[in-house]
Amino acid sequence: MRIALTGSRGFIGGRLREVLENQGHEITEWDVELGKDIHDFQLNGEEYVIHLAAFADLRASIDNAQAFWDNNVTPTTRIQRMCYEAGVPLIYASSSCIHNWAASPYGISKKVNEETAMPGQVGLRFSTVYGPNARESMLVGRLVSGNIKYLTNHKRDFIHVDDVVGFIVLLMEKDLHTVDRAYDVGTNKGVLVSELGQAVGYQDLPVEDGDDCEADDNTLNIEPAKKLGWEPQLNVLDYVTAQKELYHQTMTINEELHS
Repeated sequence: MRIALTGSRGFIGGRLREVLENQGHEITEWDVELGKDIHDFQLNGEEYVIHLAAFADLRASIDNAQAFWDNNVTPTTRIQRMCYEAGVPLIYASSSCIHNWAASPYGISKKVNEETAMPGQVGLRFSTVYGPNARESMLVGRLVSGNIKYLTNHKRDFIHVDDVVGFIVLLMEKDLHTVDRAYDVGTNKGVLVSELGQAVGYQDLPVEDGDDCEADDNTLNIEPAKKLGWEPQLNVLDYVTAQKELYHQTMTINEELHS
Protein backbone atom coordinates (compact mmCIF):
# COMPACT_ATOMS: atom_id res chain seq x y z
CA MET A 1 0.00 0.00 0.00
CA ARG A 2 1.14 3.55 -0.71
CA ILE A 3 1.21 5.53 2.54
CA ALA A 4 1.98 9.21 3.12
CA LEU A 5 3.72 9.63 6.48
CA THR A 6 4.40 13.05 7.98
CA GLY A 7 7.03 13.33 10.67
CA SER A 8 8.69 10.30 9.09
CA ARG A 9 12.11 11.13 10.56
CA GLY A 10 10.83 11.88 14.05
CA PHE A 11 10.83 9.63 17.10
CA ILE A 12 7.53 7.81 16.53
CA GLY A 13 7.42 8.38 12.79
CA GLY A 14 10.90 6.98 12.24
CA ARG A 15 10.08 3.75 14.02
CA LEU A 16 6.72 3.46 12.25
CA ARG A 17 8.39 4.02 8.86
CA GLU A 18 10.80 1.14 9.52
CA VAL A 19 7.98 -1.22 10.46
CA LEU A 20 5.76 -0.28 7.51
CA GLU A 21 8.63 -0.58 5.02
CA ASN A 22 9.50 -4.00 6.43
CA GLN A 23 5.88 -5.00 5.77
CA GLY A 24 6.31 -4.03 2.13
CA HIS A 25 4.45 -0.72 2.09
CA GLU A 26 5.64 2.17 -0.09
CA ILE A 27 6.15 5.26 2.08
CA THR A 28 5.96 8.84 0.87
CA GLU A 29 7.91 10.76 3.49
CA TRP A 30 7.09 14.26 4.68
CA ASP A 31 9.59 15.71 7.13
CA VAL A 32 11.46 18.99 7.48
CA GLU A 33 14.67 16.97 7.76
CA LEU A 34 14.09 16.01 4.12
CA GLY A 35 13.13 19.55 3.10
CA LYS A 36 9.47 18.54 2.81
CA ASP A 37 7.36 20.82 5.00
CA ILE A 38 3.83 19.70 5.92
CA HIS A 39 2.52 23.13 4.88
CA ASP A 40 3.24 21.95 1.33
CA PHE A 41 1.62 18.53 1.79
CA GLN A 42 -0.10 17.07 -1.25
CA LEU A 43 -1.62 13.71 -2.02
CA ASN A 44 -0.08 11.93 -4.99
CA GLY A 45 -1.95 8.67 -5.28
CA GLU A 46 -1.40 7.53 -1.70
CA GLU A 47 -4.04 5.20 -0.29
CA TYR A 48 -3.49 6.11 3.38
CA VAL A 49 -2.16 9.05 5.38
CA ILE A 50 -0.56 9.00 8.82
CA HIS A 51 0.05 12.51 10.10
CA LEU A 52 2.49 12.67 13.01
CA ALA A 53 4.37 15.89 12.30
CA ALA A 54 3.77 18.59 14.91
CA PHE A 55 5.32 20.87 17.47
CA ALA A 56 5.09 18.77 20.63
CA ASP A 57 6.73 20.75 23.44
CA LEU A 58 4.03 21.68 25.93
CA ARG A 59 6.20 24.11 27.90
CA ALA A 60 7.47 25.88 24.78
CA SER A 61 3.90 26.47 23.64
CA ILE A 62 3.27 28.77 26.61
CA ASP A 63 5.66 31.38 25.23
CA ASN A 64 5.04 30.77 21.53
CA ALA A 65 1.36 30.08 21.07
CA GLN A 66 1.16 31.40 17.51
CA ALA A 67 3.87 29.05 16.26
CA PHE A 68 2.00 26.08 17.70
CA TRP A 69 -1.21 27.18 16.00
CA ASP A 70 0.60 27.70 12.69
CA ASN A 71 2.32 24.31 12.82
CA ASN A 72 -0.24 22.11 14.58
CA VAL A 73 -3.60 23.50 13.49
CA THR A 74 -3.28 25.12 10.07
CA PRO A 75 -1.60 22.21 8.20
CA THR A 76 -3.57 19.54 10.05
CA THR A 77 -6.91 21.11 9.13
CA ARG A 78 -5.77 21.27 5.52
CA ILE A 79 -4.64 17.62 5.52
CA GLN A 80 -7.91 16.54 7.12
CA ARG A 81 -9.94 18.30 4.45
CA MET A 82 -7.72 17.00 1.65
CA CYS A 83 -7.99 13.39 2.85
CA TYR A 84 -11.76 13.62 3.32
CA GLU A 85 -12.32 15.00 -0.15
CA ALA A 86 -10.11 12.29 -1.67
CA GLY A 87 -11.65 9.47 0.39
CA VAL A 88 -8.28 8.60 1.92
CA PRO A 89 -8.20 7.27 5.53
CA LEU A 90 -6.27 9.42 7.98
CA ILE A 91 -4.67 8.63 11.33
CA TYR A 92 -3.27 11.70 13.05
CA ALA A 93 -1.42 12.47 16.27
CA SER A 94 -3.43 13.96 19.09
CA SER A 95 -2.18 13.91 22.70
CA SER A 96 -3.07 12.92 26.24
CA CYS A 97 -3.06 16.69 26.83
CA ILE A 98 -6.53 16.66 25.29
CA HIS A 99 -7.82 15.73 28.75
CA ASN A 100 -6.40 19.00 30.12
CA TRP A 101 -6.45 20.89 26.85
CA ALA A 102 -7.12 24.41 28.16
CA ALA A 103 -3.89 24.45 30.19
CA SER A 104 -1.58 25.18 27.24
CA PRO A 105 -1.56 26.33 23.61
CA TYR A 106 -0.27 22.87 22.73
CA GLY A 107 -3.32 21.26 24.32
CA ILE A 108 -5.59 23.74 22.57
CA SER A 109 -4.02 22.88 19.21
CA LYS A 110 -4.75 19.19 19.75
CA LYS A 111 -8.30 19.92 20.86
CA VAL A 112 -8.87 21.84 17.62
CA ASN A 113 -7.38 18.94 15.63
CA GLU A 114 -9.97 16.59 17.09
CA GLU A 115 -12.82 19.05 16.56
CA THR A 116 -11.99 19.51 12.87
CA ALA A 117 -11.48 15.81 12.12
CA MET A 118 -13.95 14.30 9.65
CA PRO A 119 -15.43 10.80 9.15
CA GLY A 120 -12.74 8.24 8.37
CA GLN A 121 -10.17 10.11 10.47
CA VAL A 122 -8.90 8.94 13.87
CA GLY A 123 -6.81 10.82 16.42
CA LEU A 124 -4.34 9.05 18.71
CA ARG A 125 -3.88 10.53 22.17
CA PHE A 126 -0.36 9.45 23.01
CA SER A 127 0.67 9.53 26.64
CA THR A 128 4.37 9.73 27.62
CA VAL A 129 6.17 7.84 24.86
CA TYR A 130 9.68 6.52 25.44
CA GLY A 131 12.12 4.24 23.68
CA PRO A 132 15.16 4.19 21.36
CA ASN A 133 15.93 7.46 19.54
CA ALA A 134 13.77 9.58 21.84
CA ARG A 135 15.19 12.97 22.76
CA GLU A 136 17.75 12.63 25.55
CA SER A 137 16.22 15.70 27.17
CA MET A 138 13.01 13.79 27.85
CA LEU A 139 12.49 12.34 31.32
CA VAL A 140 13.33 8.73 30.52
CA GLY A 141 16.47 9.81 28.68
CA ARG A 142 17.58 11.86 31.67
CA LEU A 143 16.94 8.95 34.03
CA VAL A 144 19.16 6.80 31.80
CA SER A 145 22.03 9.30 31.51
CA GLY A 146 21.86 10.68 35.04
CA ASN A 147 21.39 14.21 33.74
CA ILE A 148 18.55 14.90 36.15
CA LYS A 149 18.44 17.34 39.07
CA TYR A 150 15.10 16.61 40.70
CA LEU A 151 12.04 14.38 40.58
CA THR A 152 8.36 15.27 40.79
CA ASN A 153 5.20 13.65 42.09
CA HIS A 154 3.53 13.81 38.71
CA LYS A 155 2.02 10.49 37.68
CA ARG A 156 2.91 9.52 34.13
CA ASP A 157 1.56 6.81 31.84
CA PHE A 158 4.76 5.72 30.09
CA ILE A 159 4.32 3.78 26.85
CA HIS A 160 7.06 2.33 24.67
CA VAL A 161 7.26 3.50 21.08
CA ASP A 162 6.95 -0.08 19.81
CA ASP A 163 3.61 -0.45 21.59
CA VAL A 164 2.46 2.81 19.97
CA VAL A 165 3.53 1.60 16.54
CA GLY A 166 1.80 -1.70 17.17
CA PHE A 167 -1.48 0.07 17.78
CA ILE A 168 -1.14 2.19 14.63
CA VAL A 169 -0.47 -0.90 12.52
CA LEU A 170 -3.47 -2.67 14.05
CA LEU A 171 -5.71 0.35 13.50
CA MET A 172 -4.74 0.45 9.83
CA GLU A 173 -6.40 -2.93 9.43
CA LYS A 174 -9.76 -1.49 10.54
CA ASP A 175 -12.37 0.53 8.67
CA LEU A 176 -11.88 3.96 10.25
CA HIS A 177 -15.54 4.76 9.68
CA THR A 178 -16.53 2.03 12.13
CA VAL A 179 -14.13 2.70 15.03
CA ASP A 180 -13.95 5.50 17.60
CA ARG A 181 -12.97 8.99 16.44
CA ALA A 182 -10.05 9.08 18.91
CA TYR A 183 -8.18 6.63 21.13
CA ASP A 184 -6.13 7.01 24.30
CA VAL A 185 -2.79 5.25 23.67
CA GLY A 186 -1.05 4.48 26.94
CA THR A 187 -0.87 1.61 29.43
CA ASN A 188 -3.50 2.59 32.02
CA LYS A 189 -0.71 2.13 34.58
CA GLY A 190 0.38 5.53 35.87
CA VAL A 191 3.76 5.69 37.60
CA LEU A 192 4.87 8.44 39.97
CA VAL A 193 8.00 10.08 38.56
CA SER A 194 9.49 10.17 42.06
CA GLU A 195 8.95 6.43 42.57
CA LEU A 196 10.38 5.56 39.15
CA GLY A 197 13.45 7.69 39.79
CA GLN A 198 14.04 6.20 43.20
CA ALA A 199 13.57 2.67 41.85
CA VAL A 200 16.46 3.17 39.41
CA GLY A 201 18.88 4.67 41.91
CA TYR A 202 18.02 8.34 42.43
CA GLN A 203 16.94 8.12 46.06
CA ASP A 204 18.87 11.26 47.01
CA LEU A 205 17.31 13.62 44.48
CA PRO A 206 14.87 16.23 45.82
CA VAL A 207 11.20 15.93 44.91
CA GLU A 208 9.78 19.23 43.66
CA ASP A 209 6.56 20.55 42.18
CA GLY A 210 6.31 20.33 38.42
CA ASP A 211 5.09 22.92 35.94
CA ASP A 212 1.54 24.17 36.44
CA CYS A 213 0.76 23.60 32.77
CA GLU A 214 1.33 19.86 33.13
CA ALA A 215 -1.39 17.50 34.30
CA ASP A 216 -0.76 15.92 37.69
CA ASP A 217 -1.75 12.55 36.23
CA ASN A 218 -1.89 11.58 32.54
CA THR A 219 -2.89 7.96 33.05
CA LEU A 220 -5.12 6.97 30.15
CA ASN A 221 -8.15 4.75 29.73
CA ILE A 222 -7.13 2.21 27.11
CA GLU A 223 -10.17 -0.06 27.32
CA PRO A 224 -11.53 1.16 23.92
CA ALA A 225 -8.14 0.44 22.31
CA LYS A 226 -7.98 -3.01 23.93
CA LYS A 227 -11.37 -3.85 22.38
CA LEU A 228 -9.64 -3.68 18.99
CA GLY A 229 -7.30 -6.47 20.09
CA TRP A 230 -4.33 -4.37 21.26
CA GLU A 231 -2.43 -4.65 24.52
CA PRO A 232 0.78 -2.78 25.47
CA GLN A 233 3.61 -5.18 26.24
CA LEU A 234 6.61 -3.23 27.52
CA ASN A 235 7.43 -1.85 30.98
CA VAL A 236 9.17 1.46 31.65
CA LEU A 237 11.01 0.30 34.78
CA ASP A 238 12.54 -2.64 32.94
CA TYR A 239 13.53 -0.35 30.07
CA VAL A 240 15.16 2.34 32.22
CA THR A 241 17.01 -0.23 34.34
CA ALA A 242 18.46 -2.00 31.28
CA GLN A 243 19.30 1.20 29.38
CA LYS A 244 20.90 2.83 32.43
CA GLU A 245 23.19 -0.15 32.89
CA LEU A 246 24.07 -0.18 29.18
CA TYR A 247 24.72 3.57 29.21
CA HIS A 248 27.17 3.34 32.09
CA GLN A 249 28.91 0.31 30.57
CA THR A 250 29.38 2.28 27.36
CA MET A 251 30.70 5.31 29.24
CA THR A 252 33.17 3.13 31.15
CA ILE A 253 34.46 1.53 27.94
CA ASN A 254 34.86 4.96 26.30
CA GLU A 255 36.80 6.27 29.30
CA GLU A 256 39.11 3.27 29.22
CA LEU A 257 39.71 3.69 25.49
CA HIS A 258 40.64 7.34 25.94
CA SER A 259 42.69 6.98 29.12
